[in-house]
This record gives sequence, structure tokens and C-alpha cells, in this order.
Amino acid sequence: MDSKLILIASALIALLAVFSAGSGLFLPDTYKNDTISGAAQQVGNDLVVLVLCVPLLLVSAYYAAKGSLRGRLIWTGTVFFFLYTYASQSFLTAYNHMFLVYVAAFSISLYTFAASILTLDVRRVKESLPHAPVKMTAAFMFFISAILALMWLGGIILPSLLTGERPPALETYTTLVIQALDLGVVIPMTLLTGVLLLKRDAWGYTLASLVLIKVLTLGTGILSMVLFMALRGVEIVIPQVIIFALLVVCALALAVAFYGKMKPAAAGRSKA
Repeated sequence: MDSKLILIASALIALLAVFSAGSGLFLPDTYKNDTISGAAQQVGNDLVVLVLCVPLLLVSAYYAAKGSLRGRLIWTGTVFFFLYTYASQSFLTAYNHMFLVYVAAFSISLYTFAASILTLDVRRVKESLPHAPVKMTAAFMFFISAILALMWLGGIILPSLLTGERPPALETYTTLVIQALDLGVVIPMTLLTGVLLLKRDAWGYTLASLVLIKVLTLGTGILSMVLFMALRGVEIVIPQVIIFALLVVCALALAVAFYGKMKPAAAGRSKA
């Protein structure tokens, strides 16, 4: 992937994210049409976007543009975070003056992520990770799939379908956007990643590297959401908080294991 494209796309995503998150944090009317819980979650995520994810995007973009494989993978995983975040804001957040910013950030993140994935040399990724904790990471991928399925299907969707009643988690919104994204994107991706890792397929190493960054950044965002929900008097589901905290800790440990042990590939260059 062309280094100029990496830098330009990153600058655009970062600029849009700063506008969006800054509005959410400093303009009280941004989430005035959302529920108390929804607004608290948005503000919590906005804080993590500004403090953690924008800096991570820009720093990793710098190294990715210089040809660093580690930087490229971290950058792509961070772009994945922005793709998920602004897809959810485009489809879930009550309409406000930042709508076009959400859509622009979502669109640029989507095509940037696709371009990066399509131009990654997955063979080189695998060669650079000879000591990656493959079985442990695959187990973590299956754990993510199982936890999300249990929370969303078992805890919200199936009981609602069986009783015919509106799920309380829906509040005043029209549909379950986060659950749709997790069931339709995250669970299939983590299951596929786990299977490919166990087969020692190069795509398994690549996808795992990206998913770990996404879980780490998004999980941190969720914990920040929980904090703001508690500050605004919203009831917190403690077991879910514990689960997400555990996911963040595990993702951090595995990310350190993956990226800390990366070695130069034996031969060849990335297509970047």
C-alpha cells in the first residue's frame, strides 16, 4: 500500500475523529436526542478516541508508511476500530449535526481497511511470527465468539423472540445495531481467525494481529463507556464489566506477545 495513501487516509480519519469526539465531549447538545445511557456511552468512547486511538492511529501510520510490518499491522487494526466505531455511530446514534462526519469517517475507514488488507503480504506476516502463542490466541478468539453470542443471543435477542416483547436493552432505539455488527462481523471473524490459526494458515496470523488491536482499543472504549454510565446514574451489569475487563487484559497480553516477538521476515517485502 502506498505510503502517501497511508498518511493521507490516516490524517483524514484522525481529523474527522477529532471533530466528532470533540463535539461529543465539549458540545452538550451533540447527544441530546439519545437516551441517558446512549449518550454516556458515546461520551465515554469519544474520550478514548481522543486520548488513545487517534494518537495510536497517527503513530502507527508513521511507521507503516516507513515500511514497518509491525506498524502496518497495528495501524490496520486501529483503522478497524475506527471502521467499527463510526459504522455504529452512523447507524445507531440519534441524528445530530455530526452525522456527515460519522458517515465520512466510516466510509474512509472502510475503504482504507479494505485496501490495507488486500495489499498485506500475509506470508511475510507469518514468517515474522515464528514464536506467536498460536493455540492460546486461537482459544481467545473462540472465547470472544462464545461470550458475544452468549451475551447478545442468550441475554437479549432469543428471550425477546420467545416472549414477543421488546428487549429492554433497545430503550428508545429502533434496532440493535451493536449486536448486529458483533453477530454479523465480529463473531464470524474471530471464529475464522481461530480456525485459521490452528491450521497455521498465514491469514490466521494476520487476522489475529488485527483483531487483538481492535479488541484492545474497543474494549478500552467500553470500559470508559461503563465509567460514564455509572457517573450518570445508569445501572451497570457487573458481570459484563468483568468480562470486558478480562478481554482487554487478555488482548493486551497477547498483543504484547505477538508484536513483541515479531522478527524480520526471511525474505521478500510487503506489498505496502
